[in-house]
Amino acid sequence: MFSFDHRRATRRHGVLSPVRTQRSVMALGVVAVLLAACGSDPATSAPNSSSGPDDTQVMEPPVISSFTADPTRIVEGETALLSWVVNDPNATLKITPLRDAVAGTSHEVTPVVTTTYTLTASNALGSTVKAVTVSVAPPLSTQTTAATDDTAAEWVNAATNLEGLESECGNLSYVGTLPDGDTVIAGVALQGLWALQEGSDDWAPLGRQGATIRNRTTSLVQDPANPGTFWESGAYSGGGVYRTTDGGASFQQLGDISFVDLVSIDFTDPLRKTLVAGIHEQPILHRSTDGGASWVIISAGLPAGVGIVNAPLVIDAATYLVGTNNGDESGIFRTTDAGVTWARVADFGAVGRPVVIEPEGAIYWLLEDNGGIARSTDDGETWEVLSRGPSTGDSITLQLLPDGRFVAIGGGSLIVSADQGATWQRFGPPMPYPAKGFTYSATRNAFYAWRFDCVFAGDNSVPADAIIRLDVGPSQ
Repeated sequence: MFSFDHRRATRRHGVLSPVRTQRSVMALGVVAVLLAACGSDPATSAPNSSSGPDDTQVMEPPVISSFTADPTRIVEGETALLSWVVNDPNATLKITPLRDAVAGTSHEVTPVVTTTYTLTASNALGSTVKAVTVSVAPPLSTQTTAATDDTAAEWVNAATNLEGLESECGNLSYVGTLPDGDTVIAGVALQGLWALQEGSDDWAPLGRQGATIRNRTTSLVQDPANPGTFWESGAYSGGGVYRTTDGGASFQQLGDISFVDLVSIDFTDPLRKTLVAGIHEQPILHRSTDGGASWVIISAGLPAGVGIVNAPLVIDAATYLVGTNNGDESGIFRTTDAGVTWARVADFGAVGRPVVIEPEGAIYWLLEDNGGIARSTDDGETWEVLSRGPSTGDSITLQLLPDGRFVAIGGGSLIVSADQGATWQRFGPPMPYPAKGFTYSATRNAFYAWRFDCVFAGDNSVPADAIIRLDVGPSQ
């Protein structure tokens, strides 16, 4: 009677359809006559209810439209949800390396190592496979132990002659150290940059010539090959990026961008032509290919919802990373075509300026929401979470000491780690206030931390404790 020629089956709009032979057409006619005699129409009659759990007839191997894991990166002990969409509800589903068959549209897994899950969907006409990988980081420690030197020193006020300077909201905005030369520099809103004088605790103004810096300093980046050259970035009043080539005696404003949180420079190019700047509290990234004379926006290719795009890192003229935060889709993103397109390389948001250890080029980044530290050893293509750090409060500073230890702020004091952030030890006494950040001076063997005021309708002059200092003993 009815015959189905598998050899001549064809696809119509994605569904496998049999080709009717002359014999099959005649057979259908006979079936139609018999069914009509029983009062049934083969074109409209309901299928037999005993055909199975779902009467949908799929005349092809199953199609797996999607197979995903959420999240794709977990810490050992956490759970990921595998979800799939298969067009054949009667298909047999098997996920390797799980032992048993699965059903439905999702399944929870708790792998202890990075695992690739392969979904196989099968029916009488064949099978289809699709895979997804769940990356697993080792258990994370939040251990913070007390150091033995808690009473060895105390934090003392260090603003000295900066006290009383007229300013605005965000008055003492930044303190940083230029690595080569070990110069400690403070930024005061509306009052520019000030450097600690050699052999003194007083501060001397920089930039007496050239452009006047009035912004709220957010970062200082020194040229590793030219110690007298560094870049200043800042937000609010004035320009966003300035450069000096004479150690701070004079500055040049670079272009007309403003509200810059961090500028990163292509140090593989001796001419330093490529700069990338992240904008304060905005999902915007700018790039310059002429040393800062002009800027273009390169963040249009980032997905919506990434949040604040203010922490760039230039690898070379075409390869950049950017850490985003405070968004539903925050993460670390990477471009290899100078910002035309971006690829997500990490699902965790990152904050602040990353630490790059030369010459191996390992990158360490502080994660948002006290998420610890992540590391990449392949120019940002892949990342691993090294630890869950203790609470860093308002500070987004991660610094590498000359002896190889990391320093951050945790629980109201400095914390140090000698094992890449796996464990932390409290260092020194508690800070007298929640600091915005800190820096270390090897020459002075001291830490400097700072805070700022923001009084919209009142006095914003620099207070005596805007900068505090912790002197470190020889054995610390």
